[in-house]
Amino acid sequence: MTQRHIKPAYAKIDAAHVFDGLFVPTSGKKREKLFVPLRKFGNCKIGFQGFDQLGAFDQSILLAVSAQLGIDGLRIEAKPKGPISQQLRKDIYKPNKAEDDGSDLRTKKTSLRSLLLDAGCKDIEGGHALQLVKDSLNRLSNAQIREIGSDGWDRRCNLLSVSFNEKTGEVFVAANPRLSQAVFRGQHVKVSLFERNLLNSQTAKILHCWLSSNIRLGKTLGNGNGAQIDTLGPHVWGIEQWEKASKQVRSRRRGQLRDALDEIESATKRLGIPWVVDQTGSGLVLVSRPKELCIEDRNFDTPHELEELYEEMRELESEADDQPDDWVSPPIEDWYSGRL
Repeated sequence: MTQRHIKPAYAKIDAAHVFDGLFVPTSGKKREKLFVPLRKFGNCKIGFQGFDQLGAFDQSILLAVSAQLGIDGLRIEAKPKGPISQQLRKDIYKPNKAEDDGSDLRTKKTSLRSLLLDAGCKDIEGGHALQLVKDSLNRLSNAQIREIGSDGWDRRCNLLSVSFNEKTGEVFVAANPRLSQAVFRGQHVKVSLFERNLLNSQTAKILHCWLSSNIRLGKTLGNGNGAQIDTLGPHVWGIEQWEKASKQVRSRRRGQLRDALDEIESATKRLGIPWVVDQTGSGLVLVSRPKELCIEDRNFDTPHELEELYEEMRELESEADDQPDDWVSPPIEDWYSGRL
């Protein structure tokens, strides 16, 4: 194995991409159309719309893309020269080419498998899981972000653009201007892929992302005042879906929220730097985020890089098993703080 320059594995995400209702639990029901009404955000208004409601898996894929772009993403300028870059830029502004304001976009050549692993999933026989990644990328590239700026212009563009070669399996992905800026030089929130990938329920994944966007490292929810369990509900299911839900549905969802909070606390304990959650009998929830991200976030590129490392180690072990009894294996480079 060769020495590599390690960059942080966490995803940098634009806070607008964590709006209530953009990503919601979708298992067991037909996807409705995506619609997140315009809301004031900084000096502009932002909303989202699309053919299909986006779910927790779609959020995982978007976070995986963000993390990979932050490691070795390339710039697409206002007038790119290469045909792939030209197509990616054109597809970002597909709703209306005239709305291309010349902002830099970020792109990366990736693979369905690496996105799948970074999203916390394993491939299964027949490539079914890889097809799920393709379907998710298609939903994300058909979803639009709408922004009305302080200059009064009403602009729309797609969340992502994707170019996929069915013969070679090559995948190129580019992010919209807001996400591109957050990944490289703008304001952003940090979401740990290693924390997220230990969570099983869709509720826990979406809630973890929202909490990560609203609690800075080392801080507590609501500046220590916490939040009511009913306040957390709209952040997972969206305001409209929460408000129109029946009493029975709300009661069930409160239970799912409590289970999700327990899941976040217990899962992060396994990484050695746990979130601290205190659920009171009155419905008040107190949540504290650790002062730093886990060592995996700080010392690996992304989860698929860790999986590749494990594969290399298994290959070395297999080679050692085939050697004579007096054979001494070569030293494995210590990639990070003696953890191997």
